[in-house]
Amino acid sequence: MPGLRWLIVFLFQTAVLVAGSPSASDRLERSSRRLLVPLTKPVLLRATVGDIDVTGWNRPEIEIEVRRTAGVSATIDQTDSGLTVAAVQSDGSRSALARGSISLRAPFDQVIGSIELFEGRLTLKNLRGGVRARVEHGSIEADGLSGTIRLETVIGDVRLERAGQNGLGPIRLRAFNGSVALGLANSPTDARFLALSLAGVIRSDIPLHLKTAFGPRFGEATVGRGEPVVSIDVVNGDIHITSPRS
Repeated sequence: MPGLRWLIVFLFQTAVLVAGSPSASDRLERSSRRLLVPLTKPVLLRATVGDIDVTGWNRPEIEIEVRRTAGVSATIDQTDSGLTVAAVQSDGSRSALARGSISLRAPFDQVIGSIELFEGRLTLKNLRGGVRARVEHGSIEADGLSGTIRLETVIGDVRLERAGQNGLGPIRLRAFNGSVALGLANSPTDARFLALSLAGVIRSDIPLHLKTAFGPRFGEATVGRGEPVVSIDVVNGDIHITSPRS
């Protein structure tokens, strides 16, 4: 029965096309801008579920791209007080099916005022103006940061490599359920190190006075003038500090 065979083939092809067609929630919308923002004006970034990538470069402008699926609104708002970039879900939702990611390139010395991400991965690279960031569910991977640095996760690891490449500043790293790894760009001549882990081990190339016999593990060291302060706090995870030999 040729007619029946053709009908079966037609229905099969239609099913394949429907299955392969992206749903409204899968389609990506992109928003991009290039702006000039004074270096002293902070950049604020917020996203619900997605990835945030911030990289320093040797150009004067900031380049922004927001990629989002249905259910996520994009905001790029420059005012006299700074720049706000957001990719957040409407009505305070936190669905894993609605994603909004931000990629931003900024001058090396741009101040990154704060970054807030509920779920996803945060990547930071080559920023000298300082940065403050918090991720609820996900990791922070950072490289080549200077200035005042504060990085925090609730569930996820924090890794900061080549810290203080352009001068060591105050650093605070915190993870509630995850490990913290700090790699210093240079052997410090002046710093105060404080490391606390409630349920993990502490390993450090910087000689620390360690308390590990009972209860929380704690380590401290004073180098030179004892400034700036480098503080690491972990509730459930390990701490690892690496430093080049002097």
